[in-house]
Amino acid sequence: MDALHFKSATELAWLIKAKKIGALELIDVFLKRVENYNPKLNGIIWMDPDKARVRAKAADAALARARAGGRCTACP
Repeated sequence: MDALHFKSATELAWLIKAKKIGALELIDVFLKRVENYNPKLNGIIWMDPDKARVRAKAADAALARARAGGRCTACP
């Protein structure tokens, strides 16, 4: 999927709910981007990628059960 990092939270939420991308896949895209750019930019001082992945898996499971949360469920 092209340039996910340029999409709005609303667009990302729609992609997740339309099952065009999974929440776990999306969080991994953003974590990889942070890994690539943060050493130079130093814009993020703390993050918890393990917890982010756990929450993304939970969001994917909730969506699979058709019990989605709010508008931006699983958006990074």
